[in-house]
Amino acid sequence: MAIQQCANGHIYDDSKSASCPYCSGENAISPTIALGESVPPTPGFDPTQVLSSVPTGSQIEEMGVTIAPPTTPSRQGKTEFGDMTMNSEVKPVRGWLVIIDGEKNGMDFRLHTARNTIGRGRDNDISFDFDKSISEVNNVSVIYDDRNNLFFIQAGENATNNVYVNNTLLLEPRQLKDNDIVEIGNTKLIFRSLCNETFCY
Repeated sequence: MAIQQCANGHIYDDSKSASCPYCSGENAISPTIALGESVPPTPGFDPTQVLSSVPTGSQIEEMGVTIAPPTTPSRQGKTEFGDMTMNSEVKPVRGWLVIIDGEKNGMDFRLHTARNTIGRGRDNDISFDFDKSISEVNNVSVIYDDRNNLFFIQAGENATNNVYVNNTLLLEPRQLKDNDIVEIGNTKLIFRSLCNETFCY
């Protein structure tokens, strides 16, 4: 066995092939070009002819082909971190309500500064559209007092059902504290604060 190099620069084993297998037959490839050398033009190839054969927009229309404009994939219903730009309004989280008993057990709701209205309708800050026993608009409000870092809860002006905090009927505004249990309609929630008397960012 001896390794040979043909005139075109291909390396082959002369014990397997009498002549370079890369220069002829279906395995033929172009000559090897050494680094720094220019590639010789292909005989009979005219690149201007290739470019001139590409149809123009008007020619494509004459063929009856309609080219649809590029579309952006739909992201309806998706919220991504990239959606938040420097100009987006960010509402800081001050605390949470988490359902511990009800149809949406485990669902959490963010509480923000000032008044957070809770009701069945979509216009509330927190919508319980899954609990038909809750008033449509402002069944109850959770208020964050940013001056004193305290939370309060009070029945809404449109409440048609009773609200309980730690099994006590809510008849007037009262302070909410960590692990207080709030019952609204058929939904029971636990309250947890992020901002309180000792911490707020």
